[in-house]
Amino acid sequence: MDRKLICPCGLTCCDCLFYKSEIYETARKLRELIQTSQLDTFLNLIVKNKGWNGIAKYLGQEGSEFAQYFDSFDKMPDFLNVLDGIIKLQCKTTCQESGGCSLGGATHECEALQCIKSKKYEGCWDCMKVGSCEKLTFLKRNYGETIEGNWRIIKDEGFDAVKSRGNKYYAWQRK
Repeated sequence: MDRKLICPCGLTCCDCLFYKSEIYETARKLRELIQTSQLDTFLNLIVKNKGWNGIAKYLGQEGSEFAQYFDSFDKMPDFLNVLDGIIKLQCKTTCQESGGCSLGGATHECEALQCIKSKKYEGCWDCMKVGSCEKLTFLKRNYGETIEGNWRIIKDEGFDAVKSRGNKYYAWQRK
């Protein structure tokens, strides 16, 4: 794996859901399509004016049957806010490139990174206390054996041997 995708804690940016650009590009594109087509305005008008009755009548159907297709669109503003929130979360650079996680567009130095810098280590795998380090409790709980597995691979075979874990990255994905 490209060294820039391996964080000093042992996580890999390419598997992180905050870094997967296709998620954020899709959310951005969907938001843009909804706005430029004015689908949000159109659906809002149908819901507000119970316009499904007119659509149903035109199609020779009962209005009450068509209402079910439009019920959820009164929440369109909330949906667009969720898309905005997803878009804002994107991490656009790797920890190696920016000197910390760029979640949400700002660089954040985690405790592990601060520790590594203070000890002048390349990564957690260089530390003798890595197995019992309290700075890694959050990561171990959420990523399980991912980081420890990556440490072993880095020590035994080098950075190039680290592989993407795909949809088996987070501990909850392996359950």
